[in-house]
Amino acid sequence: MLSDIVFRLRSLLRRNRVEAELDDELRFHFEKQVEKHIRSGLTHAEAVRRARLFFGGMDQVKEECRDARGVQLLETLSQDIRYGWRVLRQKPTFTMVAVLTLALGVGANTAIFSIVNAVLLRALPFPEPGRLVRIYFNNPGTGLHGVLYSVPELEDLRRSGVFENVTGAERGSIDLTGGAEVQRLEMVTANFNYFSMLGVTPQIGRLFGPQDDTAGYAPSVVISDSLWRLKFGGDPNILGRTIRLDNDPYEIVGVLPPGFRHPGRSQSQDVEVWLASGFRAASDPEPVRSARSFPGSLGRLKRGIALKQAQARLTAMAAQIRRDFPADYPAQARWTIEIRPLQEDLVGKVRPMLLVLFGAVTLISLIVSLNIANLLLARASGRQQEMAVRSALGASRERIIGQMLTESVLLSSIGGAAGIATAFGTLQFILHFVPPSIPRLSEVNIDWEVLAFALLISLLTGLLFGLAPALHATRFALSSGMREGAGGSGYSVKTGRLRDALIVSELALAVVLMVGAGLLVRTFEDLLKENPGFNPTQVVTASVNLPFPNDPKNDPYRTLAKQATFYRELGRRMNAIPGVELAGFTSNLPASVNGFAFTLGFEDRPSNSGDDLRARDILVNPDYFKVMQAPLVRGRFFTEADEDERPRVAIIDESTARRYWTGRDPLGRRIRMGQGAWMKVVGVVKDIKQDGLDMDGVPHVYVPMYQEWDVSPGYVFRDFCIALRTPLAKSALEPEIRREVASVDPKLPVYDVASMNELLDRSLASRRFSAQLVGAFAGVALLLAAIGIYGVLAYMVGQRSREIGLRMALGATRSDILRLVMRKGAILAGVGVAAGVTLSASASSLMAGLLYGVRPHDPAIFLAVPLVLLAVALLASYLPGRRATKVDPMLALREA
Repeated sequence: MLSDIVFRLRSLLRRNRVEAELDDELRFHFEKQVEKHIRSGLTHAEAVRRARLFFGGMDQVKEECRDARGVQLLETLSQDIRYGWRVLRQKPTFTMVAVLTLALGVGANTAIFSIVNAVLLRALPFPEPGRLVRIYFNNPGTGLHGVLYSVPELEDLRRSGVFENVTGAERGSIDLTGGAEVQRLEMVTANFNYFSMLGVTPQIGRLFGPQDDTAGYAPSVVISDSLWRLKFGGDPNILGRTIRLDNDPYEIVGVLPPGFRHPGRSQSQDVEVWLASGFRAASDPEPVRSARSFPGSLGRLKRGIALKQAQARLTAMAAQIRRDFPADYPAQARWTIEIRPLQEDLVGKVRPMLLVLFGAVTLISLIVSLNIANLLLARASGRQQEMAVRSALGASRERIIGQMLTESVLLSSIGGAAGIATAFGTLQFILHFVPPSIPRLSEVNIDWEVLAFALLISLLTGLLFGLAPALHATRFALSSGMREGAGGSGYSVKTGRLRDALIVSELALAVVLMVGAGLLVRTFEDLLKENPGFNPTQVVTASVNLPFPNDPKNDPYRTLAKQATFYRELGRRMNAIPGVELAGFTSNLPASVNGFAFTLGFEDRPSNSGDDLRARDILVNPDYFKVMQAPLVRGRFFTEADEDERPRVAIIDESTARRYWTGRDPLGRRIRMGQGAWMKVVGVVKDIKQDGLDMDGVPHVYVPMYQEWDVSPGYVFRDFCIALRTPLAKSALEPEIRREVASVDPKLPVYDVASMNELLDRSLASRRFSAQLVGAFAGVALLLAAIGIYGVLAYMVGQRSREIGLRMALGATRSDILRLVMRKGAILAGVGVAAGVTLSASASSLMAGLLYGVRPHDPAIFLAVPLVLLAVALLASYLPGRRATKVDPMLALREA
């Protein structure tokens, strides 16, 4: 009896019944046993007791049945996989097209996600990175953000009680001398606690510690792994070796691990040397509040202090400092302190661009899924007879859905594996075009997190494009399913509607992607046409870094007179180079976005006006504007007579004149930058795109290099740029520039030799990258949409071939048949384009931050994209329509 019951339970398992049915079956047999004992004369209680004794081993029976059920499920899954693999092999063309399409979607998604993950999602590679912040000093009353700070203000931060550690961190350039060739290195100067705050462990030697806490520069240097390997060949005995930086001797005490990067916004070159300083020695400004010369600082919040709480304390402290030192903090500036999470500060500017790219590649994945769903739906429609027969033989609806989903997931797994392989090559290709302004690029790779994302995308894609065909394949009556599957003679209206809906959705997503790409491309094209305010053709530039040794006595350029002598001699030699028409010097080339903005003061204007008084100072020599061919609006250019002994003069651009002297003549007015000397405005030039072609920037004030230009006590500038007007190419001119600079001072490095057009091009690198990548995705979306339209209509023509033949036999012309098919394509395209335009109008405003000079709802883009898509859709419709006109009416009549 017990064996019969177990057999019955196992038979239920073979039919994939749920466990509740097993319990119902056991309960049924238990009640039968009780009734049997009662009929034999036992009391109910005794009958129940004996039945329980009989079923005492049923828990083991149920467990055995559950194990059998698990084995049965695995066997079922194995059968489904084997059957699905046979089905895919039977249709190699379908399988190949689907796998390649999936590889495209998964590969592109994985490559972009690896960048997004490294830059936006992955925590900074430091212990407890959430407590790291960047500290800014702002003057909101005059519109200045991130102003310079002084040593006493840094000490205020340490006494605030909100930081566990605070360090000044100043990034700049330094010259590696003492070898056969002078080399420019990227440098960070920080307090001795810089590395301990970031929790870094050296690869070799030690890092800075309390022993390096000096008033000036400690005689120790820590170098990067890349400098250690490239310059010193990875010498394990590097510790204790002396190198000369800006002619000062430093002992190498440690080498950083390969993965360490200074947590600063990415520049063209990684930091290679770190120096420790107390910022209070003779080479630094006097440690008073007014001597503001340091650009940035980092801090680690104390445990238990939230960001908002810390910000509130610092705001209150800043208000108290303003009250205690009113002479150092003008009331109208409203000086204050701001902290930002370090990770947010690093990636804040590139976040919108990366999110747009990730959104674009996500749309590609959805379009790929819809396309594959259409292919599977067409195949499922051809398998209706198979599904009807399986259902008639007892297969449940859930069993059929499971089989088809297994096939979809199997297909997506193969496509996902191909996509991951594609992602490696795609990522390397994309990284060649990624602008260096994106931080943390060195951390971009395809790791386990990215592989898990690729696997998730593959599985979700398989379920997404497989669910609709699977559900559709089981929604039929047996008789109609067998009829529709017989010979392909019928055309399922439900199938057609579902396929139409998928194509409309695909077209709508393609419109959204194409509109976004159109806006970015239009922005980039307009920027290429933007007037930079000067003539960049036939201008070659180079950068030079003057040394700044710790001991002022060893500084060959410590006075303005010595600097002016150097500039004049170098200018004479540059002008003597054959092919050079004119040479000029500047502290900041156009499109360089270098330097700091300072408060602009006016002699004839109240200082408490509360206006936005920002301006950026740019040093130039007398010939600079002539080299750049920047138009003079009125007044005069600088001359050689504008020396330090003469009255201070300045030239402003038109934006500055319009902003601060509306309706008045600025010539002859006196202004000053920060706490610098008063200067008389002697000229106005056309606006130069100093901060980049895609930035309006702040007003600019140009000052002569031969006059005292300090805008803040202790503020030191040692980098300058050469600009040469010449028809020669930079490759021909570079050795001559290096030779002439070395003839004046052999210890000066020359770097970044480039044409002015190249520099302008670099300033648009982010714009070009996003426009090209999203444009490529839009092209893929357009191609997939065209394939989708073609597939739907080709399927329709194949399914309705008898109907078309009968129409032609009854008198329909070939043009009638062509219009019939193309009308279907036009309707689908029209509905899809209308839905896409509606979605684009709602979503395009999200891209406003990436646009320049183009409105998010630009009429030209919103008109051009639908027209292009409609034209492609009509072309894709014409091909199956032309095929439909070639149906033989007589063949259709014989098959009817």
